[in-house]
Amino acid sequence: MKRASARHGVVILIDPPSYHYYDNLFFDLETPLNRDNTLKPNFELKQTLEENGYPVFTADLYVEIKNSYKNCVFHYWSLGAPARRALNFNGKRLEKKAAILLEPPLIKPDDYINIGSLADVFDKVFLHNTFGDGYKLPPQKVAKKLHKFYWTNRDYSALQEPKKGTDRLPNVALIAGAHFKKAKCFNGYGKRLSAIKKFSIKGKLDLYGFGWNRIHLRSPFSSLYWFLKFFKAGIKVAQPSFKSEIYRRYDFSLCFENMSMSGYITEKIFDSFFSGCIPIYWGAPDIKDYIPKDTFIALNDFENLESCLNYCFRLTSEEKEDYRLAIDRFLESESFQKFQNGIHGFLCDFYQTDSKVY
Repeated sequence: MKRASARHGVVILIDPPSYHYYDNLFFDLETPLNRDNTLKPNFELKQTLEENGYPVFTADLYVEIKNSYKNCVFHYWSLGAPARRALNFNGKRLEKKAAILLEPPLIKPDDYINIGSLADVFDKVFLHNTFGDGYKLPPQKVAKKLHKFYWTNRDYSALQEPKKGTDRLPNVALIAGAHFKKAKCFNGYGKRLSAIKKFSIKGKLDLYGFGWNRIHLRSPFSSLYWFLKFFKAGIKVAQPSFKSEIYRRYDFSLCFENMSMSGYITEKIFDSFFSGCIPIYWGAPDIKDYIPKDTFIALNDFENLESCLNYCFRLTSEEKEDYRLAIDRFLESESFQKFQNGIHGFLCDFYQTDSKVY
Protein backbone atom coordinates (compact mmCIF):
# COMPACT_ATOMS: atom_id res chain seq x y z
CA MET A 1 0.00 0.00 0.00
CA LYS A 2 1.40 3.38 -0.98
CA ARG A 3 1.92 5.65 2.00
CA ALA A 4 1.15 9.35 1.49
CA SER A 5 3.51 11.87 3.05
CA ALA A 6 2.50 13.35 6.45
CA ARG A 7 4.03 16.78 6.02
CA HIS A 8 2.25 18.19 9.08
CA GLY A 9 2.85 15.22 11.38
CA VAL A 10 -0.84 14.28 11.29
CA VAL A 11 -2.52 11.16 9.88
CA ILE A 12 -6.30 11.15 9.48
CA LEU A 13 -8.33 8.05 10.35
CA ILE A 14 -11.94 7.98 9.16
CA ASP A 15 -14.20 5.30 10.61
CA PRO A 16 -16.96 4.55 8.06
CA PRO A 17 -20.59 3.63 8.83
CA SER A 18 -20.08 -0.09 8.16
CA TYR A 19 -17.35 -2.72 7.99
CA HIS A 20 -18.21 -3.13 4.32
CA TYR A 21 -16.19 0.05 3.71
CA TYR A 22 -13.06 -1.09 5.58
CA ASP A 23 -9.65 -1.42 3.93
CA ASN A 24 -10.07 2.01 2.30
CA LEU A 25 -13.13 0.92 0.29
CA PHE A 26 -14.82 4.03 1.67
CA PHE A 27 -12.77 6.03 -0.84
CA ASP A 28 -12.82 3.51 -3.71
CA LEU A 29 -14.72 4.46 -6.86
CA GLU A 30 -14.26 0.99 -8.37
CA THR A 31 -15.94 -1.04 -5.63
CA PRO A 32 -19.51 -2.31 -6.24
CA LEU A 33 -20.41 -0.42 -3.05
CA ASN A 34 -20.11 2.81 -5.06
CA ARG A 35 -23.71 2.67 -6.24
CA ASP A 36 -24.87 5.84 -7.93
CA ASN A 37 -21.33 7.22 -7.44
CA THR A 38 -22.13 8.05 -3.82
CA LEU A 39 -18.52 7.45 -2.72
CA LYS A 40 -17.16 10.17 -4.98
CA PRO A 41 -17.24 12.86 -2.22
CA ASN A 42 -15.17 10.52 -0.01
CA PHE A 43 -12.68 9.93 -2.83
CA GLU A 44 -12.38 13.67 -3.43
CA LEU A 45 -11.95 14.33 0.29
CA LYS A 46 -9.07 11.85 0.59
CA GLN A 47 -7.48 13.21 -2.58
CA THR A 48 -7.70 16.82 -1.39
CA LEU A 49 -6.35 16.13 2.10
CA GLU A 50 -3.46 14.03 0.85
CA GLU A 51 -2.50 16.65 -1.73
CA ASN A 52 -2.20 19.01 1.22
CA GLY A 53 0.01 16.66 3.23
CA TYR A 54 -2.51 14.76 5.38
CA PRO A 55 -2.56 10.97 4.75
CA VAL A 56 -6.08 9.50 5.03
CA PHE A 57 -7.04 5.90 5.83
CA THR A 58 -10.09 4.06 7.08
CA ALA A 59 -9.65 3.56 10.82
CA ASP A 60 -9.45 -0.24 10.62
CA LEU A 61 -5.98 0.17 9.06
CA TYR A 62 -4.59 1.96 12.12
CA VAL A 63 -2.63 -1.03 13.46
CA GLU A 64 -1.22 -1.77 10.01
CA ILE A 65 -0.02 1.77 9.28
CA LYS A 66 0.94 3.21 12.67
CA ASN A 67 4.58 2.05 12.46
CA SER A 68 4.92 3.79 9.10
CA TYR A 69 4.09 7.09 10.82
CA LYS A 70 5.98 6.70 14.10
CA ASN A 71 6.37 10.43 14.71
CA CYS A 72 2.81 11.36 13.79
CA VAL A 73 -0.39 12.04 15.68
CA PHE A 74 -3.50 10.17 14.51
CA HIS A 75 -6.74 12.14 14.25
CA TYR A 76 -9.76 9.85 14.56
CA TRP A 77 -13.07 10.86 12.96
CA SER A 78 -16.08 8.60 13.36
CA LEU A 79 -18.09 9.19 10.18
CA GLY A 80 -21.25 7.25 11.00
CA ALA A 81 -19.51 4.36 12.77
CA PRO A 82 -21.57 2.72 15.55
CA ALA A 83 -21.22 4.63 18.83
CA ARG A 84 -19.82 1.67 20.76
CA ARG A 85 -17.07 1.13 18.20
CA ALA A 86 -16.22 4.84 18.24
CA LEU A 87 -16.07 4.85 22.04
CA ASN A 88 -13.87 1.75 22.20
CA PHE A 89 -11.44 2.78 19.45
CA ASN A 90 -8.20 3.75 21.18
CA GLY A 91 -4.46 3.72 20.59
CA LYS A 92 -1.16 5.50 21.09
CA ARG A 93 -0.92 9.05 19.77
CA LEU A 94 -4.64 8.90 18.91
CA GLU A 95 -6.83 11.98 19.27
CA LYS A 96 -10.61 11.69 18.95
CA LYS A 97 -11.70 14.70 16.93
CA ALA A 98 -15.39 14.19 16.16
CA ALA A 99 -18.19 11.66 16.03
CA ILE A 100 -20.75 12.26 13.28
CA LEU A 101 -24.18 10.63 13.72
CA LEU A 102 -25.37 10.19 10.15
CA GLU A 103 -28.43 8.07 10.90
CA PRO A 104 -31.48 9.15 12.97
CA PRO A 105 -32.58 7.41 16.19
CA LEU A 106 -34.96 5.13 14.28
CA ILE A 107 -32.00 3.49 12.53
CA LYS A 108 -29.28 3.66 15.19
CA PRO A 109 -30.90 4.25 18.59
CA ASP A 110 -27.73 3.20 20.42
CA ASP A 111 -25.87 6.19 18.96
CA TYR A 112 -28.29 8.58 20.66
CA ILE A 113 -28.32 6.68 23.95
CA ASN A 114 -24.55 7.21 24.01
CA ILE A 115 -24.47 10.89 23.02
CA GLY A 116 -23.25 11.92 26.50
CA SER A 117 -20.43 9.37 26.41
CA LEU A 118 -19.44 10.43 22.90
CA ALA A 119 -19.33 14.08 23.95
CA ASP A 120 -17.14 13.13 26.91
CA VAL A 121 -14.38 11.63 24.76
CA PHE A 122 -14.66 13.51 21.44
CA ASP A 123 -13.90 17.18 20.83
CA LYS A 124 -17.17 17.52 18.92
CA VAL A 125 -20.31 15.51 18.17
CA PHE A 126 -22.15 16.34 14.95
CA LEU A 127 -25.82 15.41 14.54
CA HIS A 128 -28.97 16.57 12.78
CA ASN A 129 -30.16 18.95 15.50
CA THR A 130 -28.69 20.15 18.78
CA PHE A 131 -31.85 20.77 20.81
CA GLY A 132 -33.02 17.23 21.51
CA ASP A 133 -35.66 16.59 18.85
CA GLY A 134 -35.78 12.79 18.63
CA TYR A 135 -33.35 12.15 21.49
CA LYS A 136 -32.57 13.16 25.07
CA LEU A 137 -30.05 15.97 25.49
CA PRO A 138 -26.97 15.13 27.60
CA PRO A 139 -25.94 17.29 30.60
CA GLN A 140 -25.13 20.89 29.73
CA LYS A 141 -21.40 20.50 30.41
CA VAL A 142 -21.09 18.15 27.41
CA ALA A 143 -24.11 19.35 25.40
CA LYS A 144 -22.01 22.36 24.35
CA LYS A 145 -19.98 19.93 22.22
CA LEU A 146 -23.01 19.14 20.04
CA HIS A 147 -23.02 20.73 16.58
CA LYS A 148 -25.45 20.70 13.67
CA PHE A 149 -24.08 19.09 10.53
CA TYR A 150 -25.28 19.17 6.95
CA TRP A 151 -25.44 16.11 4.73
CA THR A 152 -22.93 16.25 1.89
CA ASN A 153 -25.00 16.58 -1.26
CA ARG A 154 -22.75 16.96 -4.26
CA ASP A 155 -24.08 16.80 -7.80
CA TYR A 156 -22.59 13.33 -8.27
CA SER A 157 -25.41 11.70 -10.23
CA ALA A 158 -26.62 14.37 -12.67
CA LEU A 159 -24.52 13.07 -15.54
CA GLN A 160 -26.60 14.72 -18.22
CA GLU A 161 -28.62 17.87 -18.57
CA PRO A 162 -32.12 17.38 -17.12
CA LYS A 163 -34.89 16.80 -19.63
CA LYS A 164 -37.23 19.65 -20.29
CA GLY A 165 -40.66 19.47 -18.72
CA THR A 166 -42.49 18.65 -21.96
CA ASP A 167 -40.54 15.36 -22.27
CA ARG A 168 -41.29 14.13 -18.76
CA LEU A 169 -43.79 11.57 -17.54
CA PRO A 170 -46.55 13.32 -15.57
CA ASN A 171 -46.79 10.76 -12.74
CA VAL A 172 -44.66 10.20 -9.63
CA ALA A 173 -41.40 8.24 -9.31
CA LEU A 174 -40.36 6.54 -6.07
CA ILE A 175 -36.89 5.06 -5.70
CA ALA A 176 -36.78 2.96 -2.53
CA GLY A 177 -35.38 -0.35 -1.40
CA ALA A 178 -37.67 -3.01 0.02
CA HIS A 179 -37.55 -2.47 3.80
CA PHE A 180 -40.25 -3.97 6.00
CA LYS A 181 -39.01 -4.60 9.58
CA LYS A 182 -39.02 -0.97 10.74
CA ALA A 183 -42.15 0.07 8.83
CA LYS A 184 -44.76 1.83 10.99
CA CYS A 185 -47.57 4.14 9.95
CA PHE A 186 -45.79 7.16 11.50
CA ASN A 187 -42.34 6.72 9.91
CA GLY A 188 -41.00 6.99 6.38
CA TYR A 189 -40.78 3.26 5.78
CA GLY A 190 -44.46 2.82 6.57
CA LYS A 191 -45.53 5.91 4.62
CA ARG A 192 -43.70 4.65 1.52
CA LEU A 193 -45.41 1.26 1.75
CA SER A 194 -48.77 2.96 2.19
CA ALA A 195 -48.16 5.13 -0.89
CA ILE A 196 -47.09 2.10 -2.95
CA LYS A 197 -50.15 0.13 -1.87
CA LYS A 198 -52.55 2.97 -2.71
CA PHE A 199 -51.07 4.35 -5.90
CA SER A 200 -48.62 2.01 -7.65
CA ILE A 201 -51.31 -0.44 -8.75
CA LYS A 202 -53.39 2.49 -10.02
CA GLY A 203 -50.50 3.60 -12.23
CA LYS A 204 -50.03 6.97 -10.53
CA LEU A 205 -46.78 6.00 -8.78
CA ASP A 206 -43.91 4.13 -10.46
CA LEU A 207 -41.67 2.20 -8.06
CA TYR A 208 -37.97 1.51 -8.57
CA GLY A 209 -35.46 -0.08 -6.23
CA PHE A 210 -33.74 -3.16 -4.89
CA GLY A 211 -35.25 -6.17 -3.15
CA TRP A 212 -38.89 -6.03 -4.27
CA ASN A 213 -38.77 -9.09 -6.53
CA ARG A 214 -37.60 -11.63 -3.96
CA ILE A 215 -38.45 -13.13 -0.57
CA HIS A 216 -36.51 -11.73 2.43
CA LEU A 217 -35.43 -14.19 5.12
CA ARG A 218 -35.70 -11.45 7.78
CA SER A 219 -39.20 -10.44 6.67
CA PRO A 220 -40.60 -13.52 4.91
CA PHE A 221 -44.32 -12.76 5.25
CA SER A 222 -44.17 -9.07 4.34
CA SER A 223 -41.85 -9.65 1.39
CA LEU A 224 -44.01 -12.53 0.17
CA TYR A 225 -47.09 -10.29 0.36
CA TRP A 226 -45.48 -7.64 -1.84
CA PHE A 227 -43.96 -10.19 -4.20
CA LEU A 228 -47.39 -11.74 -4.83
CA LYS A 229 -49.10 -8.35 -5.03
CA PHE A 230 -46.74 -7.14 -7.75
CA PHE A 231 -46.87 -10.51 -9.53
CA LYS A 232 -50.67 -10.40 -9.65
CA ALA A 233 -50.61 -6.83 -10.99
CA GLY A 234 -47.93 -7.68 -13.57
CA ILE A 235 -45.48 -5.18 -12.06
CA LYS A 236 -41.74 -5.88 -12.13
CA VAL A 237 -39.78 -3.37 -10.09
CA ALA A 238 -36.69 -2.20 -12.01
CA GLN A 239 -33.36 -1.55 -10.30
CA PRO A 240 -31.76 1.59 -11.76
CA SER A 241 -27.98 2.05 -11.86
CA PHE A 242 -28.33 5.80 -11.29
CA LYS A 243 -31.18 7.70 -9.68
CA SER A 244 -30.77 10.42 -12.29
CA GLU A 245 -31.76 7.91 -15.00
CA ILE A 246 -35.20 7.80 -13.39
CA TYR A 247 -35.68 11.33 -12.10
CA ARG A 248 -34.79 12.87 -15.47
CA ARG A 249 -37.86 11.16 -16.94
CA TYR A 250 -40.47 12.27 -14.38
CA ASP A 251 -42.25 15.43 -13.33
CA PHE A 252 -42.47 14.39 -9.66
CA SER A 253 -40.67 12.22 -7.14
CA LEU A 254 -41.73 10.93 -3.73
CA CYS A 255 -39.00 11.95 -1.25
CA PHE A 256 -39.79 10.60 2.20
CA GLU A 257 -37.09 10.60 4.89
CA ASN A 258 -36.87 7.53 7.14
CA MET A 259 -38.32 9.50 10.05
CA SER A 260 -39.53 12.97 10.97
CA MET A 261 -36.77 14.76 12.85
CA SER A 262 -35.70 18.40 12.89
CA GLY A 263 -32.71 19.03 10.64
CA TYR A 264 -32.73 15.48 9.26
CA ILE A 265 -32.43 16.30 5.55
CA THR A 266 -30.62 13.69 3.48
CA GLU A 267 -29.69 13.23 -0.17
CA LYS A 268 -33.23 12.26 -1.22
CA ILE A 269 -34.59 15.71 -2.02
CA PHE A 270 -31.29 16.76 -3.64
CA ASP A 271 -31.17 13.73 -5.94
CA SER A 272 -34.48 14.96 -7.31
CA PHE A 273 -33.30 18.58 -7.52
CA PHE A 274 -30.18 17.64 -9.50
CA SER A 275 -32.34 16.08 -12.21
CA GLY A 276 -34.94 18.85 -12.40
CA CYS A 277 -37.61 16.61 -10.85
CA ILE A 278 -40.09 18.22 -8.41
CA PRO A 279 -39.94 16.53 -4.97
CA ILE A 280 -42.97 15.64 -2.88
CA TYR A 281 -41.31 15.85 0.53
CA TRP A 282 -42.01 14.41 3.98
CA GLY A 283 -39.51 14.36 6.83
CA ALA A 284 -37.84 17.24 8.62
CA PRO A 285 -40.61 19.47 10.09
CA ASP A 286 -38.29 22.46 9.71
CA ILE A 287 -37.38 21.77 6.07
CA LYS A 288 -38.52 25.27 5.03
CA ASP A 289 -35.93 26.81 7.34
CA TYR A 290 -33.22 25.29 5.13
CA ILE A 291 -34.71 24.91 1.65
CA PRO A 292 -37.03 27.46 -0.05
CA LYS A 293 -40.66 26.37 0.04
CA ASP A 294 -41.17 27.09 -3.66
CA THR A 295 -38.69 24.34 -4.68
CA PHE A 296 -40.72 21.36 -3.43
CA ILE A 297 -44.22 20.21 -2.55
CA ALA A 298 -44.60 19.56 1.19
CA LEU A 299 -46.84 16.61 2.02
CA ASN A 300 -47.63 18.18 5.40
CA ASP A 301 -49.37 21.06 3.59
CA PHE A 302 -52.13 18.64 2.48
CA GLU A 303 -54.74 16.54 4.24
CA ASN A 304 -53.30 13.32 2.80
CA LEU A 305 -51.17 11.99 -0.05
CA GLU A 306 -54.15 11.64 -2.37
CA SER A 307 -55.01 15.35 -2.14
CA CYS A 308 -51.31 16.16 -2.58
CA LEU A 309 -51.11 14.09 -5.78
CA ASN A 310 -54.31 15.67 -7.08
CA TYR A 311 -52.64 19.07 -6.66
CA CYS A 312 -49.54 17.84 -8.49
CA PHE A 313 -51.45 16.41 -11.42
CA ARG A 314 -53.43 19.65 -11.84
CA LEU A 315 -50.30 21.79 -12.21
CA THR A 316 -49.84 23.36 -15.63
CA SER A 317 -46.58 23.14 -17.57
CA GLU A 318 -45.88 26.75 -16.64
CA GLU A 319 -46.44 26.08 -12.94
CA LYS A 320 -44.14 23.06 -13.01
CA GLU A 321 -41.51 25.11 -14.77
CA ASP A 322 -41.76 27.69 -11.96
CA TYR A 323 -40.78 24.98 -9.48
CA ARG A 324 -37.78 24.02 -11.65
CA LEU A 325 -36.63 27.61 -11.95
CA ALA A 326 -36.83 27.94 -8.15
CA ILE A 327 -34.78 24.72 -7.80
CA ASP A 328 -32.11 26.13 -10.13
CA ARG A 329 -31.96 29.36 -8.13
CA PHE A 330 -31.51 27.46 -4.90
CA LEU A 331 -28.75 25.19 -6.25
CA GLU A 332 -26.86 28.28 -7.42
CA SER A 333 -27.35 30.17 -4.15
CA GLU A 334 -25.16 30.50 -1.06
CA SER A 335 -27.87 28.69 0.95
CA PHE A 336 -27.04 25.48 -0.90
CA GLN A 337 -23.32 25.64 -0.16
CA LYS A 338 -23.65 24.20 3.35
CA PHE A 339 -25.40 21.17 1.89
CA GLN A 340 -22.99 20.83 -1.00
CA ASN A 341 -19.94 20.92 1.25
CA GLY A 342 -21.42 19.25 4.32
CA ILE A 343 -19.16 17.36 6.72
CA HIS A 344 -16.60 16.81 3.94
CA GLY A 345 -16.21 20.55 3.57
CA PHE A 346 -15.89 20.93 7.33
CA LEU A 347 -12.98 18.48 7.34
CA CYS A 348 -11.21 20.37 4.56
CA ASP A 349 -11.76 23.66 6.39
CA PHE A 350 -10.54 22.12 9.66
CA TYR A 351 -7.22 21.24 8.07
CA GLN A 352 -7.15 24.55 6.17
CA THR A 353 -6.57 22.85 2.85
CA ASP A 354 -6.03 24.66 -0.40
CA SER A 355 -9.05 22.90 -1.83
CA LYS A 356 -10.30 23.13 -5.39
CA VAL A 357 -13.12 20.68 -4.70
CA TYR A 358 -15.00 22.10 -1.72
